[in-house]
Amino acid sequence: MNNTAPFPHTRFAPYREEVCSEDEVKHLVHTFYAAARDDAMLGPIFAAEVKDWDAHLATLVDFWSGLLRGTMRYHGKPLAQHAQMENLTPCMFRRWLTLFFATTESMGNAALQEKADTIALNIAERLWKSFAESHASKCSPQQTASLTTPEKTVASGS
Repeated sequence: MNNTAPFPHTRFAPYREEVCSEDEVKHLVHTFYAAARDDAMLGPIFAAEVKDWDAHLATLVDFWSGLLRGTMRYHGKPLAQHAQMENLTPCMFRRWLTLFFATTESMGNAALQEKADTIALNIAERLWKSFAESHASKCSPQQTASLTTPEKTVASGS
């Protein structure tokens, strides 16, 4: 047996396409969550749920860095945490996506935008499904249905 051979998963690392830098991940997370905190619909939810923003942002940078760059620093359970929340609606998830898409579009990195937006949509769908299942007695059949994809084009303020 050759003990100098690389681990099987490392042979793919050189072929992984880098879509963004760690600084871009930090910019994405901080810019997006600043917009979400200022949003009339989402701001109150975040204000009620997040007590330590510095720690939460650091966790979110680790989460998104893992998804976008493969850093694997995040070790939490977001589905369980979000399922415990109360009073979420499909509209809130759509608003979250709309703000997220606007943030990625504003960054000027098409590869990052495509990958992050696809991941965000999958996350929103999974979080909503988990939330709706755990609150089935409180959700109407229309609410437990899949989220529809919001428009990714955000009108400019001009």
